[in-house]
Amino acid sequence: MNISFDKYHTYDEIRAFLQDCVREYPDLCRIECIGKSYQDREILMVEITNRKTGQGSDKPGIYADANTHAGEVTGAEVILYTINMLLQGYGKDPRITELVDTRVFYFIPRITVDGTEYYLSTPYMLRSSLHPWPEEADDKPGLYAEDIDGDGKILQMRVKNPDGGWKISKKDPRVMVRRRPDELGSPDETYYDVFMEGLVRDYDPDVTLKPAPGRYRLDFNRQYPTNWALPVRQAGSGDYPFAEPEMKAVGDFYLAHPNIVSSMAYHTTGGVLLRPLCDKPDRSLDSRDLAIYRALGEIGEEVTGYPLKSVFESFTWDPQRPAVGSDLEWAYETLGILAFETELWDMQGRAGIRKRSLTEMRALSEKDREEDAVKLLKWNDEEMGGKLFNDWKPFRHPQLGDVEIGGWEPKVGRQNPPLSLLEDECRRNAEFNLTRAAVTPHLVIEKFTAEPLGDGLYKVEAVVKNDGYLPTHVTYQALKVRQAKPVKVSLEGGTLVGGKAVEDIGHLGGRSGGGDMKTKLSWVVKAEKGTTLTVTAHTPRAGKARAEVVAG
Repeated sequence: MNISFDKYHTYDEIRAFLQDCVREYPDLCRIECIGKSYQDREILMVEITNRKTGQGSDKPGIYADANTHAGEVTGAEVILYTINMLLQGYGKDPRITELVDTRVFYFIPRITVDGTEYYLSTPYMLRSSLHPWPEEADDKPGLYAEDIDGDGKILQMRVKNPDGGWKISKKDPRVMVRRRPDELGSPDETYYDVFMEGLVRDYDPDVTLKPAPGRYRLDFNRQYPTNWALPVRQAGSGDYPFAEPEMKAVGDFYLAHPNIVSSMAYHTTGGVLLRPLCDKPDRSLDSRDLAIYRALGEIGEEVTGYPLKSVFESFTWDPQRPAVGSDLEWAYETLGILAFETELWDMQGRAGIRKRSLTEMRALSEKDREEDAVKLLKWNDEEMGGKLFNDWKPFRHPQLGDVEIGGWEPKVGRQNPPLSLLEDECRRNAEFNLTRAAVTPHLVIEKFTAEPLGDGLYKVEAVVKNDGYLPTHVTYQALKVRQAKPVKVSLEGGTLVGGKAVEDIGHLGGRSGGGDMKTKLSWVVKAEKGTTLTVTAHTPRAGKARAEVVAG
């Protein structure tokens, strides 16, 4: 099993690595195809647990997926790194060994298996799927992305125009700044229009140049049922929830695994851990769940370097019209799962730029934007050897005439970390998966005895305990939406004289609160000497615990 994190892996490379994992660790790792994509590729799920200590379905589950969006390829690398870390660390690292023995990890390294292949093998960008959508997304007039100079990248074009809205910064000639509203024009100043690199369909020099609508406008993170909205309200949402085969596969997987305690979806960029709510402020979030999120957020920031923020309060561009239909809404609001997203890769942070909420970004002054742009270029020059920015170069455009092409590397630079920083990004974020696993509820039988009463009767007692941080229902939202099954305790062996064969004991609290962490049960059983009595406690999100005692 050999993998390095100095490249972004293709679909075939990911499959080969996962198959190697299964060959080398057959008791710990298995692969399952959970569905097929628009172009008929298999969507792979990897389960990691020690099956000698029990089936995965009998253990608390930790879920993570990546590449909901085709170009956000860093997420798949974090998952591959986590898989490698768990398997290589098993039997060597005590923490990893215990977690793999007692929990189950579910990983979907790449949801957009079609779109990401297109992204990695061409100069083009896209949101999620190669399924043309909407149906009327035919070739329409306007500017469309194209690698016109043949360098394998689609950058930006700046085109001289006396009426243009941009000009060159006096602080750094690579930076474009907006023309002031009161700037009438001067023979000493050159103004520009700034476009993406491309060609113009049905070009007319007397018509204002506008971008043509894209063909691939589906957004998989607007396909979840919770708060789903029609495309007139939410761009990219598709024809109906889970309409795309990739997303139906993900949804079906969630529903088939009620043991999932915590979910994670990896995206780029921003350098922030995200939590619910997505369309409401924190005052609408259960305060007990908020306390849990804040406690884990402290650990998350410690290991990843990224703060935990509310999507609505810190990552929403327009609070009057928040984006809806995301995995966070589905997992937390509908299923009651402790749900996270991570926006990996923080280029601004690397350059020493203060992290701002999207609301703050929207209100940023043009002066501050210019200063940030200059800081980014300075960091790129000093730390990255200038590799992430392409200097402006003249080019003769077949339709627009003389233009200049340049700008930031759009894929490995802006959207994903440069290869020299990829492994560090993976390492820090993989660690938080261990945190998510370590805090799950976890049932144990703390005590199980059979005391002889005479005449073949025994007083049988069991103490069932949750030794985890979270209560067995995980979130308080899960109680509200009735998605948390109670703990049931069953007794087998002998003949039951007093008590119930199956006891519903409700939920047990954890170290975070939520009630008593353990409870005691009693039965009277008639049994012959030497009879094995078995007690089993189970609820999907806290796993299954079993103990035996021999009568006599």
